[in-house]
Amino acid sequence: MAFTVRELLSIRSLGLLLRFEGADGALDAQIHWVHQSELVDSTLFTEPGEVLMTTGSRLPRPDETSAEELGEIYRHYVHRLCDSSVVALGFGVGDHHDCVPDELLRSAHRYGLPVFEIPWELPFSAVIKAVSKSRSDAEHAYLRRTNSAQRRLIAAAGRPNVAQSVVSSTAQIISGWAVLVDRNGRMLVHTHTDQLTRAALAVRQHMASGKTVSFADDEHSQLCVHTIAGSEDQPRGFLVAGTPGELDPLAISTCLLASNLLGIFLSLTGRLETALAEMRSSLIAEALAGNADLVLRAGKSVWPKTPHDPVQLGCVEGTEAQLGALRLTDIPAAWGQLEGRLWIVTRPAMQARLATQMDEDGLRAGWAPTCSWRELGEARSLALGDLLRHDTDHAADEANPRVNLVDLLPRREAEAFARTRLGPIIDPGNHELLTTLAAWLDADGALDIAAANLGVHRHTISRRMRRVCELLGLGSLDHSARHDLWFACQVLAHHGELPKATAS
Repeated sequence: MAFTVRELLSIRSLGLLLRFEGADGALDAQIHWVHQSELVDSTLFTEPGEVLMTTGSRLPRPDETSAEELGEIYRHYVHRLCDSSVVALGFGVGDHHDCVPDELLRSAHRYGLPVFEIPWELPFSAVIKAVSKSRSDAEHAYLRRTNSAQRRLIAAAGRPNVAQSVVSSTAQIISGWAVLVDRNGRMLVHTHTDQLTRAALAVRQHMASGKTVSFADDEHSQLCVHTIAGSEDQPRGFLVAGTPGELDPLAISTCLLASNLLGIFLSLTGRLETALAEMRSSLIAEALAGNADLVLRAGKSVWPKTPHDPVQLGCVEGTEAQLGALRLTDIPAAWGQLEGRLWIVTRPAMQARLATQMDEDGLRAGWAPTCSWRELGEARSLALGDLLRHDTDHAADEANPRVNLVDLLPRREAEAFARTRLGPIIDPGNHELLTTLAAWLDADGALDIAAANLGVHRHTISRRMRRVCELLGLGSLDHSARHDLWFACQVLAHHGELPKATAS
């Protein structure tokens, strides 16, 4: 919407004559308004970005005062205008002055103020009307461009590949480039490969700034980074956009709208991905339990390319970010997370490719030999065994626990053992007894330690343990009974079925 001094002077119908172009770039200054003042000092009535017009009625002619005094008056006059951030001076000739005074031009040259001559026959109101019309035309043009940009972005959001369409349309509208980055820093969609390094750096700087929108410049261009928030106001990613020149208001508003549209899209797809992840985990659990027919029937809805026999089963350990970064949608594969591990069923030809990618990403994986879908139950323990051998070369940590004995047992058989040994202790009404038993076993039978861990008195632990023995029909808990009960509690805890302890 900018209207500059240069554009004002280019309006031929006004016939304005440039007498001094001012400092470098002065003619490209934006005009906010134009008005007339005959005061020698109009500081109180002038705002930055204005063009001042005068006939010089209060300014002396050369024949009215000495040259020294004349120069002093004009120097102060121009200096005050520059201090007020006036962008140009229009001098009307033919009334009090036949031409623009030389001393005025010399002072303008000294301070870098553009000066143009207004012909006698042109009323000042014509200049004011021209500026007003040009600004109005510029505003209407900006609104039309904004409306067109908004319609293009909304249309892009209605296409099948929403993210790619919105990012591409954004780049086209601003005549630049754009990149969509997820909250983990991965480049999801981009329009110009040569800008990826700059985009990654801009996102890191943006995240450190803590701002919703930030701007970054280099020698030749400018770019902005918008945080993409979902419906819960949680960051879901970042939109980075740049142009060869300075980003104008239209480019900035376009990027803002694009980030909002992407936020809505990513929120919807995020909820969909959460639901799909839960379905995939459930189906993988069924596959490992031997229900291959059910999985193959339902798998077409949750996996892009469900593999057919023969298949190979893999078990992968890593951080949540590492597991989420694995690209599985482009290959024949079925996958899902169970108990912190990612299980993958794929074609044998894909195993080597995945293994290479996992090694590069620092993931640990175990693979079972080639089998059929119906044999995945037996393949599960073989994959875990291979993972266990792999784990011997790596230190375990809280995020990536090593394979334990419960992992290697079939879940149904392990849970059946636990329920048989614990009997009525696992009934919903006996959760307090079950947590007490688990705490007592973990403390190796020490009442004081178990009481401290549960936040109760040691006599409470003793009373509850007598009740446990009664319900299990045990006179005492010998070494063998303790071992069986401890392992039963470990099975329930491993599968998330052991109630959490609460202080009484």
